[in-house]
Amino acid sequence: MNSRIKILRQNSLDAIPYISEERGMLLTEFYQKDIDNDASVPVKRASALSYILNNKKIFIGKDELIVGERGPEPKATPTYPEICVHTREDL
Repeated sequence: MNSRIKILRQNSLDAIPYISEERGMLLTEFYQKDIDNDASVPVKRASALSYILNNKKIFIGKDELIVGERGPEPKATPTYPEICVHTREDL
């Protein structure tokens, strides 16, 4: 295992898992700003997803060759409120 891989592995092991509220915050932002009240529900949902995808943070770690994370940083597990809403008790 080369030194770059060792560092990436250690960074992954050291990262603390948590649930990211980023998508929920972006969805809330979208619906608070939404001024097209005449749009159909499917169009609003598509617009909300577009807003999330255009505004979410993209994480690219140092020295990574395969980049990307589901959340804004390593081991940040996102919720998907645009698809399904859970309570804390569900989790």
